[in-house]
Amino acid sequence: MIEIENIVKTFRDATAVDHVTLTIEPHTICALVGTSGSGKTTLLRMINRLVQPTSGSIRVDGQDVMSVPAYALRRKMGYVIQGHGLFPHWTIAQNVGTVPGLLGWDRAKIDRRVDELLDLFQLDPATYRDRMPAQLSGGQRQRVGVARALAAEPNILLMDEPFGALDPVTRGRAQEELRAIQARFGTTIVLVTHDMDEAILLGHRIAVMDKGRLLQCAPPAEIIARPATDFVRELVGTTDRAFRLLSLSTIGDHIEQGEASGDPLDANMTLRGAYSELLWSGRKAAPVVRDGVRVGIVSLDGLGQLAAHP
Repeated sequence: MIEIENIVKTFRDATAVDHVTLTIEPHTICALVGTSGSGKTTLLRMINRLVQPTSGSIRVDGQDVMSVPAYALRRKMGYVIQGHGLFPHWTIAQNVGTVPGLLGWDRAKIDRRVDELLDLFQLDPATYRDRMPAQLSGGQRQRVGVARALAAEPNILLMDEPFGALDPVTRGRAQEELRAIQARFGTTIVLVTHDMDEAILLGHRIAVMDKGRLLQCAPPAEIIARPATDFVRELVGTTDRAFRLLSLSTIGDHIEQGEASGDPLDANMTLRGAYSELLWSGRKAAPVVRDGVRVGIVSLDGLGQLAAHP
């Protein structure tokens, strides 16, 4: 658990974080959202003491972070930044094994962990472990950056706009990978993003910040349906609210009966994804399968009704 209590951070005469109190539950993803200069990155960096708070306290599992040497604290947390931050003259294996090496793991254990993580991110160890970062695509480098952050099996992963530099297709895949990995390991993730769609997709809770203050912290459905302030309402977008609610449910939650032809859609696809797919393909309906078995259909009319009456 991460407990942030009445945190203030001032730089000269400016207040970057203004009396923020926030609790992040274990094994969840908390997305910090806001415009540039809202204080979200400063708040994130205070968790691992890259920035020192002016006042207030931050506790991790009940222990004040200021009572732990900064280097020891950081080795217990993964940290991922936009643009991956890999060491360019080290191999992929050396990059991923950085923190385990600092912690004194033996070579055989480090090698096993490197291969395990490369496999997890669908990067064949025999092919990629001895390559240099410059030999990888942008998406591959970002995946290696996340693998490096997870190498020492941290309970907490801090992520500062990790997917901002990726193209939309690669970014979508990276987001899905992160969801799957978080569900598998139960890692507590604090994610900074300016993209509300990303926050809704990934966050169990979304914390909206503006001018250093925390305006609202709630599950995505509550943020969308009941924004606490005009700023939160504007960030969500009045015209997109209904369709963002569709991104919180899967086709399998709203199976319809009827006939439809063409390529089937998987029951785990979001309703918003199904709506986009039907519009793109020009179909009024599509069959739905779960584990390869046809279970019903999804239709534009049905999705339209859900959007109109969320």
